[in-house]
Amino acid sequence: MYNDAYNLTTDSLTNNPTDFFGNIAGFTAGMAVAFIIFGIILLGVIIFLIVCECKIFKKAGESWWKALVPVYNTWVEAKIGGLAWWWCPIILGLSALATFQNLSYVAGIATLVVSFNFFYNISKKFGKTGGFALLITLLPFIGLPILAFGSDKYNASAETDKNGIFAVSNSIAK
Repeated sequence: MYNDAYNLTTDSLTNNPTDFFGNIAGFTAGMAVAFIIFGIILLGVIIFLIVCECKIFKKAGESWWKALVPVYNTWVEAKIGGLAWWWCPIILGLSALATFQNLSYVAGIATLVVSFNFFYNISKKFGKTGGFALLITLLPFIGLPILAFGSDKYNASAETDKNGIFAVSNSIAK
């Protein structure tokens, strides 16, 4: 119902006058509260994953603080997994390419494949399987805490290939 004198409409359920801009302000405030709550939850998850990374680094005999340093932590992860150093620029470059609109799908898939390679080798060093590496790659908020807080021990001598899962085995190359 519309009232010209006050430029108000009435709410059909409560028959109370409502102002159009009052409704927008209420909606905006509600959305702001929802975004703040979502942001707090997201920040909590990120902090929890960082703590998991620190514990994994410590289990692998590295200093926990190395997990906090961007780019350097990727190099240390490659070292923990027994990968060659050149995997670091690959994963960092693919992650950066994933931000470009025209390359996002291709780079995103490539980043998943390379991330699986990282986690495959790290999983093998902790006595886990390729299925566990897939879990960490797709659901890190489940896989990383299992690796960080589980009873698995890091085995530096576990067999991995420095070229990762993409290495050609000797039996195929012959």
